[in-house]
Amino acid sequence: MRKLISLMMLWILFLLPVSARAEANFHLSLVTVDIWPEYDQSAILFIYHISLVPGTNLPAKLSLRLPLGAEINAVAIEDESGNLIDEPYDNTPQAQWSLLTLTTISSHVQVEYYKDLEKVGSARHIVFNWDQDYPVDELEVNFLRPLGADNVSLSLPPVDTSPGQNGLLNYRVNATNIVADQPFSLTIDYQRQTDALSISSLPVEAASTPGPDTPGHVSMTGIMPWALAAIGLLLVVFGFFGFVAWQRGGQISKPVKQKQPPQGDNEEMFIYCHQCGKRARPGDIFCRTCGTRLKKVVNE
Repeated sequence: MRKLISLMMLWILFLLPVSARAEANFHLSLVTVDIWPEYDQSAILFIYHISLVPGTNLPAKLSLRLPLGAEINAVAIEDESGNLIDEPYDNTPQAQWSLLTLTTISSHVQVEYYKDLEKVGSARHIVFNWDQDYPVDELEVNFLRPLGADNVSLSLPPVDTSPGQNGLLNYRVNATNIVADQPFSLTIDYQRQTDALSISSLPVEAASTPGPDTPGHVSMTGIMPWALAAIGLLLVVFGFFGFVAWQRGGQISKPVKQKQPPQGDNEEMFIYCHQCGKRARPGDIFCRTCGTRLKKVVNE
């Protein structure tokens, strides 16, 4: 039994240096750092795009030193479709920095955090330090010039400048073959007469021109026949109900006004000839039959 325990202890001791060597050989293929000051907050937004060396054993534990007081905005990994998925992490303050630790099952990791921006009047001052435990084959730093910034100065000459996010000018600085624990530092200074955020001052533009394949796009050629058919159906329905209403209105009989008998249409209103007995008409003076003068004139 003692022999078995001794063998297990020797095996553990043998594995420890192997694990340490494997962690020492763990390195990063490409690290791209985006620096966006005064973009959507008055602070500086840092975005790390980290790619592990192809063939790295996954899952892998990754620890990054961040500035003290950094406000973590997002930690995510990239799936096989290129979509970003939130990844659990641990952020522990240390003496000089904050240690962000995560275990990734993907070779692509993205970390975003905010840091306070140093301002003195219109002067802005930024210091970026990369001091990590892993060697990096290529480190690329992109500084996005805020809207209205002047007198931009970088401590390292940019490789190039080009339109970046929302058309703002981007300065790209490049470094290669950075060994573990080798600090990389970049200082940026510029002047700005306003505190307005860049994103709030930019004109609103469409991300792309809508086309036939754009989600939500409706072709008028396809919808026109259906619209005409709907209009025709409505006309038929309204016509039918209008005809029915007209027919019903024509069949309603109006009340018949009762004919009033003429005034005086009674026996007292007429006189008769005393000679021949024939009835005289109203207003007659002589009998129309025998010519005898009537004794009484009607309505006289």
